[in-house]
Amino acid sequence: MKIIKLIAISLVGIFTLSGCGSANSQNPGDLQGTNKTDIVGTVIKLTKNQSGEILGTILVEGEKGSKPYDQASIKVTQKTKINEKSADNVVNSNFDALQENLKVEVRFIGPVAESYPVQATADEITILKDEQADTDMRPSIGKIQLGDSQSQVNEILGSVFKEEYHEEPGHFPESWNKRTYDKGVTVIVGKDSGQVLEIETTSAQFPTNRGSKIGDMAKDVFDNYGPNYKQLESRHGEGRLEGFYDLGDGQLIIFDLDKDDNSLLNQDVKADSKVEMIRLTKSNFLD
Repeated sequence: MKIIKLIAISLVGIFTLSGCGSANSQNPGDLQGTNKTDIVGTVIKLTKNQSGEILGTILVEGEKGSKPYDQASIKVTQKTKINEKSADNVVNSNFDALQENLKVEVRFIGPVAESYPVQATADEITILKDEQADTDMRPSIGKIQLGDSQSQVNEILGSVFKEEYHEEPGHFPESWNKRTYDKGVTVIVGKDSGQVLEIETTSAQFPTNRGSKIGDMAKDVFDNYGPNYKQLESRHGEGRLEGFYDLGDGQLIIFDLDKDDNSLLNQDVKADSKVEMIRLTKSNFLD
């Protein structure tokens, strides 16, 4: 009888342990969150590496109200899976397909550095071909972008302006027209291309795509642009230029804190300095 009881107790113990093991077991994939999208948004900056395991880096601006991340600096490696999705069709792609202003879904792998923006490595990137990227993510002043046509400008500013023709290109690649609007904005349009080469404003009615505007404190503007864009380096050995930000693709935005000093350079920036002029241009148009 004792032997039978011992066997019965042993069997009960085995079944109990087995049951606990089944109840507590988890799929390793669930623990890693492999099917979770970490950020959906627009590529606002792309940097390519010449060689190595890391192909480059993308800066993704999340959709409005994105959680847990509204912006992320993401490394793209040789192991990152890149797809293009349109309708119900998903095809394999590669790093060369990534461009600024594309909308993407990104899944991270490994640790996330909780800085701002957060820094992570991409496990998988899906380019959403059917979803138009928000044009507000592109550099602009008052929703006017470099490369816009005059008709696009007219839709925003109207067709009433004073025009000065400049036959000599100067720093621009072609002859140009300077169109000045009473609203406090000036637009340079190429004579042959018909495209916007430069935009300048002295009015708070025309904020940048990141919300900075005339009258803002310099510190607030620098905090808005500084974490995401590099300051331009002086070509004359004067170091970094305060208020000059490289937006990528050759585009440059300048926040002038004293528009009446006949210089774009900001000297002796103080805590209460305010933005008096904003210019969106190309870096190769400067001296």
